[in-house]
Amino acid sequence: MPKSDAGATRRILLVEDHPVERAYLQNMLLALGFRRVAGLGSSIEAVSALTRQYYDVLISDIVMGEGDGTRLPNDLRRLVDAGRLKSMPPIIWISSLSDELLQSHVRLALQAGCPSAQALSKPVGRSAMQQAIKTALHSIDDGDPASPHRQKSVRRDVMEAALGQALVSGAGMSVVLQPQMSLSTGRVVAAEALSRWVHPELGVISAADFVPAAHRLGLDRMLFGRVTDRVLEVLRQMHDEDIAVPISINASASTLCSRDLPGLLEQRVGQAGLPARLIKVELTEDEPVTDWLALSSSLNLLRVRGFELAMDDFGAGIASMRLFSAMPFTELKIDRDFIVHMHSEPASRAVVAAAIEMGRVLGRRVVAEGVEQERDVQLLRELGCDVAQGYGISVPLEPEAFVEFCRRQ
Repeated sequence: MPKSDAGATRRILLVEDHPVERAYLQNMLLALGFRRVAGLGSSIEAVSALTRQYYDVLISDIVMGEGDGTRLPNDLRRLVDAGRLKSMPPIIWISSLSDELLQSHVRLALQAGCPSAQALSKPVGRSAMQQAIKTALHSIDDGDPASPHRQKSVRRDVMEAALGQALVSGAGMSVVLQPQMSLSTGRVVAAEALSRWVHPELGVISAADFVPAAHRLGLDRMLFGRVTDRVLEVLRQMHDEDIAVPISINASASTLCSRDLPGLLEQRVGQAGLPARLIKVELTEDEPVTDWLALSSSLNLLRVRGFELAMDDFGAGIASMRLFSAMPFTELKIDRDFIVHMHSEPASRAVVAAAIEMGRVLGRRVVAEGVEQERDVQLLRELGCDVAQGYGISVPLEPEAFVEFCRRQ
């Protein structure tokens, strides 16, 4: 049970449409020492309340008569992106739905950006609720008023103000390379370039923060150019040593829809004295495709010029199958969420197996992302996937360390 003074400072938003159950849960939270509990009857009311008042934890039913809880993560994400909500709260789902649906909602909340997400089956016991709230509060640094979660809106303003300047000057910006390994030979067959940024005041800023910021601010193309410059330097060094390992560069749909991108990329690669096949352009699914014709035109031009094309996070987006079948990709990368859950969830394993089989039939390379354990490697081998990437294969390496890693092959 929380200390009485700690519980008194916490704000908990409870969303439950059944008045009796809502009263029962409110009394339970009061008994656990939480004094600031607001009870509402729908997700619509909850969204409105969260724009007016900060809450440490959101506890919500899923199936409700008006405003299902399922909509909450997406609605809150939109408010955060629009600057109307400071940060995503941790969510505790409470429902009598099946375990499969409960865990699906947990993943939904995490994908939306909640610092933590849990699910409790009804009827909810006191000890289970107590532990869930403890975990939720821990995810926001146990309520420290100076924690990154509470300061996120301030940090975001400072970060966005500095990002453009950092991309122009290159100050604090760097690139690391994560190897992709053949599971049959143990050799490096490719790598992915990952952006890094160290701000002089904010310190290390996660790519999960500054890459979406680049999208919001229209700086995607500038970020792509910054990463491309560094990748070409590394490839030039490796080419001089007769090391031919392709490196992929992430690009958003809006970046790839630029009419002049294929020609400019070909020019820069040619000026570096490199063959186009050493550059792999990797389409990310962090924003929807709004102009299919422009994207198709650009991707086809890149392929004609000899560049490889990879589709990132296959299976994560609604349009994954349509994109992969309609565009000239040479490689698909299975979203890490399916790899992480393929041992425990039949649906995830089925998606992984289907992606591998589709790649085989279409003659496309398949890369499994998020490989972290030996059992991942074993199952991927059984399913017929030969290329993997993740911390269980190799951590991202500084360019110099990556080149040395390749030399030893």
